[in-house]
Amino acid sequence: MKTYFQLLLLGSVFLLSTRLSATLVVIAPHPDDAESSCGGLIANTTAKGERVVIITMTGGEMGLSGKTVEEAYKIRKLEAENGARILGAELIYFGGMDGSLAADTSNTEKLKKLLVSINPDVVVAPWMLDVHADHQASSVLAWRVFMDKSLHFQLYFYETANEPHTKSLLFYPTDYIDISNVLEIKKEAVLQHKCQGASEWYRQYEIMATFRGYEADVAAAEAYVKVSNASGMGGRSGKCKRTLGD
Repeated sequence: MKTYFQLLLLGSVFLLSTRLSATLVVIAPHPDDAESSCGGLIANTTAKGERVVIITMTGGEMGLSGKTVEEAYKIRKLEAENGARILGAELIYFGGMDGSLAADTSNTEKLKKLLVSINPDVVVAPWMLDVHADHQASSVLAWRVFMDKSLHFQLYFYETANEPHTKSLLFYPTDYIDISNVLEIKKEAVLQHKCQGASEWYRQYEIMATFRGYEADVAAAEAYVKVSNASGMGGRSGKCKRTLGD
């Protein structure tokens, strides 16, 4: 038996067949990045009964003034767990330190082993030209693992926004996901991050969803950039089981 899902690609809707069960991995530099940038995609995916794993690369330990590193970690971890629960996703902590995530050989190998154990069909990671160093490092790590010929998954980059009006640079989407029906779930998940003042900056993501929805001819959307895995890119075969919006 096969299921059929809608893929919203550049404003056009296609119906593609997929295997019955699949796994999406969201690589999040900090707690709250997965929900704010990819909450709609996560909610859509878990609603289909499919697995979503959020890999939080750092604990956001430096993002809470007036608290020790240990105290901040506990607070942010609890908020991340609440957000993941609302979206129906699993949560894994990679172990990097907030503000100091390195895109080095050791972390590349660590992420590779983790992704091998999860065996995802689709991985989404931050856009490389993001404004935060941890976002940039997360993106490079995902890219390096993707170039490994022993793994086979589709890689997409997602966009973020930061106060007051900064967004990912030179981000030109290839794929759009219709999130019109899951906006409230996404918002609820993001607003779990109270220590980060999510209620004050979430409006930026609502504006972004409206803008991307206009581009895709739906009420609200999230935008992604698909990474090529052609044979000329690191020797990849180009064979993958599914795509982002299947």
